[in-house]
Amino acid sequence: MNKSIRPKKLDLTEAPRSQILSNVQPMLSRMVKEPFDRPGWMFEIKWDGFRAIAEVGKDGVKLYSRNQRSFNRRFPEIVRSLEQLGHEAVLDGEVVALDDEGKSRFEWLVNPKGRKGQLVYYMFDLLDGHDLRKLRLIRRTALLKKLVRSVANVLYVDHVEEHGKEFFNVVSQQGLEGIVGKEKTSPYVSGRETWHWLKVKNRQFQRKEAVEFKAYRHV
Repeated sequence: MNKSIRPKKLDLTEAPRSQILSNVQPMLSRMVKEPFDRPGWMFEIKWDGFRAIAEVGKDGVKLYSRNQRSFNRRFPEIVRSLEQLGHEAVLDGEVVALDDEGKSRFEWLVNPKGRKGQLVYYMFDLLDGHDLRKLRLIRRTALLKKLVRSVANVLYVDHVEEHGKEFFNVVSQQGLEGIVGKEKTSPYVSGRETWHWLKVKNRQFQRKEAVEFKAYRHV
């Protein structure tokens, strides 16, 4: 971590202090067929990229896949950006390559030598050096939004509340992969699918999923 960066002040009184987490297994979302509206839920864009956990500590940054494979050499620009975070944290998100229209292009990530577009780390959850996993999701994302306000190539994934059907229609019309619905009061459950996080995919992406899986399963 860049020692000249002044650490950001976050109110973490609700969370017990713990050693910074390591080798985190990400929480997984369960597939459902149809979008839904539901009070107490928030809905995000499902980006078409590589799921990535970032451990940001005094000794630097570890960026790795859901299968614990290092992304540090593959995405050095993201690592350099995270070094400017100014706070010890464990972050959950997705590395994507964006085209000029802001759409994620998975095929641009598969071959690093031929990479195009803007590389971005979209972050949607914060675990931190305190153990935030038992905090409500809506609280964790509020802390995350404050933390990443001004870091290049690192963006907070915003959301809409309750209206998943309308949001899914907009996302589909824009040619994006789909949405993820998350219960706002949900804890973070490492390494498992739960009914707290539900994903709905745009059908055009479901058709090409078999092709992408070949590249994705190795990371």
